[in-house]
Amino acid sequence: MISLRCCFLLLSLCVTTYAKVHPVIHPAQTLSRPADVKPDVVSKACEPSVDKALCVSVLKSQKFSDVNDLKQATYVAIQAASQDAVATSEMIKATRLKEENKEMEEDAIEEETLADCATSYLGIVEMLANATSALMTGPQTDVTVDLKAALTTSEACELSIAGGRKSRQVEEVAKKNENVKKFCSNALAVYDVFAKGH
Repeated sequence: MISLRCCFLLLSLCVTTYAKVHPVIHPAQTLSRPADVKPDVVSKACEPSVDKALCVSVLKSQKFSDVNDLKQATYVAIQAASQDAVATSEMIKATRLKEENKEMEEDAIEEETLADCATSYLGIVEMLANATSALMTGPQTDVTVDLKAALTTSEACELSIAGGRKSRQVEEVAKKNENVKKFCSNALAVYDVFAKGH
């Protein structure tokens, strides 16, 4: 019994030590303090953005990171896109589950549209995670590849919506998808500024 207790204590000590040396940090983890945002960096980062108002709003959101340089600006832009993509993916899952639990017969065309977009968003979430990883650890050229892939995949969801029935649920997905496209486009524009000056 004493031997078993000693083993347990030793294991607990090892786990605690590992956690201190290798803390787990989610890429979209928010700051516990106000972020430091440099207006000149934001202005430069948002210069080529199609939607400057959105870009400025994202980089000044004080949610993900300080914005003292263009790399941090890119990180924040990607995290904003990632957060919205995850929310959209979860919304699509919840909508499909709700439809499946209804007693009335499900609209086959609507379900096909939602299924297509659900698949698209599994890819988009992964692509944005890959873009974050490439930005932080390299190769940074993969950031462009991943962001463009996420943008193209959101357009695939858009095409599926265009060819389906315009139910209330599908319209809601369409709105969320349009927002994700804007965030991905913005992240790509900010990264281009960083890549040119890097």
